[in-house]
Amino acid sequence: MKKIMLLFAAVLLVVGATMAQSKDNQSDVSISDGSDGNDVIVKQTLYGNEFNLSEVSIDDNSDDNDVTIDQEGEDHESYVDINDNASDNDVDVDQDGEEQYSQIEITTDAGYNDVEIDQEGEGNESYVVIGGIANGNSVDVEQSGEDNLSEVGVGLVAFDNEVDVDQDGEDNRSLVLVGAFAGNFVEGNEVDVDQDGDDNVSEVAVGLVAEGNEVSVKQDGENNQSLVLVGGIAGFNDIDVDQDGENHESNVGVFENSSFNDVMVEQDGNYSTSDVEVSFGSNGNEIEVTQK
Repeated sequence: MKKIMLLFAAVLLVVGATMAQSKDNQSDVSISDGSDGNDVIVKQTLYGNEFNLSEVSIDDNSDDNDVTIDQEGEDHESYVDINDNASDNDVDVDQDGEEQYSQIEITTDAGYNDVEIDQEGEGNESYVVIGGIANGNSVDVEQSGEDNLSEVGVGLVAFDNEVDVDQDGEDNRSLVLVGAFAGNFVEGNEVDVDQDGDDNVSEVAVGLVAEGNEVSVKQDGENNQSLVLVGGIAGFNDIDVDQDGENHESNVGVFENSSFNDVMVEQDGNYSTSDVEVSFGSNGNEIEVTQK
């Protein structure tokens, strides 16, 4: 668990480093100082090991802006930063090709923003961080291909956020953190992870003082692994893990005075393993495990 906590902390504090290579295409867009209602569209197309870079920044009480990034080719990088009370913004990133990298940071009282990431190809990486006081944000990540990685962090004070991760292919990995383990007040958030393929890994952590959150993990294929952790003083959370195929592993941990949580694990196939741990003064939880 310590390894996962450290990994998530790294996601929240340092979300990837800019890759050092020549910039064949570079686009920079900045919206700031209370600028509202702007539409930004960036389209980049290159092939043959060439490099696209797009950077968009929305700052200082800038609201109701629409940002669309469309990159086609190889070696894409897209960076979107929304901070300083920027709210009600829509961000759509579409990347088609190989070795794609998308990073979105929504920080400092950012609320009611809508983020959609669509990556198609191999070697995709998507990083989304919603930090500070994050309320009512929606994050939707779709990845199609092999060797996909999606990391989403929502914290420290997080209310009514929705996170949806959909991965189709092999060797997929999804990590979702709602509320840092050093933070608190995490309520009414919904996390939905859907993985279709083999060798999938899903890790979800809901942090301190987490109440009324819903976590759903669905995995279809072989050699799937799912880990769900619900942290201290966590109550009235619903956790649903559904695995279909062979060689499943499901681990659920509810700990540190976490009470009245519902945990349901269903595994359909052979060689399934389910571990559920409820510990340290956690009371009134309902746990159901079905293997068939």
